[in-house]
Order: sequence, then C-alpha cells, then structure tokens
Amino acid sequence: MLDKLPVVGRLLGGRVADDAGWRRMEALLRKCERRPVHRAWIGDVVVCDAALARRALLDSEGRLQRRPSVWQFGRGQAVPAATVTELNRWLHGAAARHDVDTAARIAVERLAAASGDLHRACLLAALESVAGMLGFDRHPELAAAVQVYIGEVFHAKLVDARLDDAQAARAKALASRVAAMLDGCDADLPPALHTDGVLVGAARGEVYLHAVLSVVGASGVMLAWLACALHIDELAGIDMRGDARARLFAGKPEHVALELLRLWPPASAHGRRVLEDHQVGPVEALRDDDLVIPVFALHRHRDAWPEARIFSPQRWQDDPRPTAFMPFSAGPGACIGSQFEIRWLAAVVRHAATLRTLRLVQVGRSPRANTMFSPPLCRLETPSGTATGSP
Repeated sequence: MLDKLPVVGRLLGGRVADDAGWRRMEALLRKCERRPVHRAWIGDVVVCDAALARRALLDSEGRLQRRPSVWQFGRGQAVPAATVTELNRWLHGAAARHDVDTAARIAVERLAAASGDLHRACLLAALESVAGMLGFDRHPELAAAVQVYIGEVFHAKLVDARLDDAQAARAKALASRVAAMLDGCDADLPPALHTDGVLVGAARGEVYLHAVLSVVGASGVMLAWLACALHIDELAGIDMRGDARARLFAGKPEHVALELLRLWPPASAHGRRVLEDHQVGPVEALRDDDLVIPVFALHRHRDAWPEARIFSPQRWQDDPRPTAFMPFSAGPGACIGSQFEIRWLAAVVRHAATLRTLRLVQVGRSPRANTMFSPPLCRLETPSGTATGSP
C-alpha cells in the first residue's frame, strides 16, 4: 500500500509530526489553490491539477521513473520484474479470496478491546484481520515475528519518521529470522518466497514483511482515522461534530469509505523521478527533477470538490470516482492492494457502531505525516480509565 518517496518529506519540510509541519501542509494546499502547477523552492515540480496529475501518473509516454518501495530490500535493491509480477499475482489472488466482512469484524472487535497507543492498536487489529490471507495464521512463530515488525518497527516509522540504529539492526535480524521460517511454512506462498534463487537470505524475509505491510499499513492507518472521526471533534481541519459524525452511520458504507480516503489519504503525496525533459502545464519538468502530486492538497482542492472541507459521503452518489481522487496513485504505479483496501474499509464502516464505546484520549495536537499520513497521537483507555503501553 505504500508509495512514498523521500522527496515528499522534503516538500513538506522533513519530519512533519508537529504543529509547524501541519501548518506547512495546509500552506501547501493554499498555494496549490493559487498555482495548481508550480516549482517548489527545493526544485520539485508540484502538480495539483487533477487532469495533469492523473495524466502524469498514467505516464503513457514513459517519461517518469517509479521505484516501488514495497518490492525493495536491503539498500534499495529492487526485486526483478518477473518476480514482482509473481508477487503481485499472489497478493491480488489472496485478496480476492479473502472474506473482507469477516476480516473487518475481527479488526473492529480487536480494536474495541484494545488499550494503549491507538496507532499500534489499529495496526495490530488490521494485521490480525488478514492473518489467513497472508499465510501466518497457522504458524505461531511467524505470526509473532510479523507482529513485532508491524507493531514495533513499522509503528516507529509511522509515528517517529525513522528508526534509530538499534531498531534498524533489530529489523534486519527480524528479516533473517522470517526468511528461515518461510522454508517451513505450508501456506500458499509464491515460489520466490519458498526457495533460494533470485531472493536469498534476509531478502526473502524482508520482501515477505513488505508484502504484509502493503496490506496492513494503509488498513491500520485508515482504521485509526475512523476511530478518531468518531471521537475527535476537529480532525485535521475537518469539523466532525453533529451532522458530520451522524453521516458516518447514515451514509452507504462504500461512500463513507471513499470520503474517509478523500479527507485523510494514507499517502499524503505521490512522487516520481523525471526521466526526460517535458512540459507539465506551465512548468517545464527537467530530467532528474522530482514530480510530486500532493494528494492531501488535491483531495481538498476547492476547484475539484464542492464544499471540500465538509465530510459528506453523499457526494459519492453523483460521481463515484472523480478525476481528482487518487489515494492509491494511478497507472503503472498504483497501489497493488487498492481495491482490497476500499472493500475492507467499507466493511469496517459497516461494523463501526462497535467503536462508539472506545475511550479515546488525544495526546498530540496534529496529524503525523511521516511514512504515512496518520491521525494525531491518541491512547485508548480501559473502562477503568487506565491505558496499557506508552502513548
């Protein structure tokens, strides 16, 4: 589910987990409304015109380069193209066979019973909901290793932007252990994850963990946004009081899911490296420039959406997939799990009434925009008013 390049963090001012970072995101939206295509002060070409952005992502003329992080290992080494095709087919097939309604019910029930850090609780709830789909439900040791990767390694990237040396070393060791476990795993895994060949040693474990993350990352983040939308009145510039919150339950679940993804897309931007000089609207994109599509700004652009800052699932009845909607990118760089994510989130919305009983305490003031765009730090309290774990 991840399509995030370092340039996006630079565009938004680096680590944007504080109030200043959030203000920069909103400032970028205002600039995009004045100049839909412009060159940022760091040199990147920013495209917030919906038609131009979609045309760029479709990239029919091959002018942009894409290096998908999900199928990389080690120091940015890419999995060969034939193996990527094999892995994509495996995930698409597994997602198509998975019962999303059962998965969503499991995720909601696990979150309703959780306490402590909201981000971690949502990631682990999403992880448990797809255990059967990803092949670790019958393998306790593999399940435990995957849980550490999602609940500790990825959680640290999500809320803190980067791993310290000790965490990075632990992640590397974890990938090696997972690779060894895959040899004895009887799940329906593609050959590339079972035998030595193109992927050897820790690389197999790392690629498997990335496959898990490609499904769980966005799902966990969107579950956290939904929980916050139910309990926080002002959420990343959107007023969720009164009628807005009531629409979470009155609207068609598929439309609610799309509106959640519009206002709080898990990827705040998509980035591509320019391979050859070409014109993008009024700006000439030069070879080795980075072309950035700020999804957060595009999804709230006043020219693309009537009442752009209003939570309104009703809007999706008239236009099910507007040009300006691209939470999972588009074209050859589109997220491999996008259709599953939308179906899963809609199913979660159908079970969302269970989450009304959450005791949610907001810890941070602003959203996090590190590896993914996620809600402010919150903690879940037990009915007695205590929370386990650190916020």
